Amino acid sequence: MTTESPIVDIYYLEAWLESFVCHCKPSANKQSLAKICVAINVIMQHDDFDQIADRHCSYHKMKNYWQWRYDLA
Repeated sequence: MTTESPIVDIYYLEAWLESFVCHCKPSANKQSLAKICVAINVIMQHDDFDQIADRHCSYHKMKNYWQWRYDLA
């Protein structure tokens, strides 16, 4: 018997990411930066990502920024 993992609401994911980034120290460690990058990828790969289509470009910019920070850390 297989069980599917429940789909997390995309707005919950966005709220979690916003909260995490707001409380993240400017000199975040590599582990924190990796968590941000993973969260952005999860949001962008979410089935309901089309609901926030007007923010697609913003998410790509965020992904690039946090990946850049991660590479520098």
